[in-house]
Amino acid sequence: MVQTLSPHCSPHRSPRRSPHRSALVRFVGSRPLSSFVVLSFVPSFAYVLGCIALGLPLVPWMFAAPFVGPFLAAFLVTAATDGRPGVRALVADLVRWRVGARWYLLVVLGLPAVLMLCVLPLPGAAAAFAPDPGELGGWVLVFFLVLVVGGPLGEEPGWRNFATPRFQERFGPVRGTFALGLVWGLWHLPLFLIEGYNHAGGDPAATLRPYLVFLGFTVAIAYLFTWLYNRTGGSGPVAIVAHTFFNVTLLPVLFPGVDNSFRYEVVQLAVFALIAVVLVAATRGRLGWAGPTRRY
Repeated sequence: MVQTLSPHCSPHRSPRRSPHRSALVRFVGSRPLSSFVVLSFVPSFAYVLGCIALGLPLVPWMFAAPFVGPFLAAFLVTAATDGRPGVRALVADLVRWRVGARWYLLVVLGLPAVLMLCVLPLPGAAAAFAPDPGELGGWVLVFFLVLVVGGPLGEEPGWRNFATPRFQERFGPVRGTFALGLVWGLWHLPLFLIEGYNHAGGDPAATLRPYLVFLGFTVAIAYLFTWLYNRTGGSGPVAIVAHTFFNVTLLPVLFPGVDNSFRYEVVQLAVFALIAVVLVAATRGRLGWAGPTRRY
């Protein structure tokens, strides 16, 4: 086949890709899910292990960089499997905000309401209910800070816009969501090396219990996220805002005297596991899925 050089291309350089790069692209294209998982995990795990090896302190804000792993993995694997049309479709999903006001109301009002109900079983919670308007301004600032650099913007394009449709197509909505929830929870494992993160202890034994609760929680809320993804046509903004509400609780604003205890995490797991069961039953296992309709 005769190749025509672009007028901007040097005649001394071949415009063809290297055979090694082409082989890598073919490999990723033939195994998109496994490639996505590996590319998502590597930055997070490498970053934590690197900090340990160099003796650097493990503090939560240092994990902003690894949070972009799923984001980059989604675009890299999409480019390898579906080229520019796939990347354009992925971007279109990420900015699809016109999905109906009811979905934003559900996320902005309904989700915080459920999370606050999880506080009530805590000792002294009902008596401690005392909304503090003075805390609201700081909470809003933290909300947008976390949205941008704390995980949701870096994670959701990968977990939802890339992985959810592919896990559903391969395993079905229920099993696919369960598998994705496990991957999502395992991806957070390095964060539990930070003592105090989600009640993690200073040794493996003290960390195992809170981590298992967290892992179960990611599986449970994955069903809610899959349902939201399917019903909104893959809206990225809805998923990102929902994720942020899970990361930034209104607890200090509405219940200023109540700590975010391990018991609160257990109650959250129970409540959202029940919600997951209800969603699966109400949708007869479809979770709003209309079948393989990916555009990329």
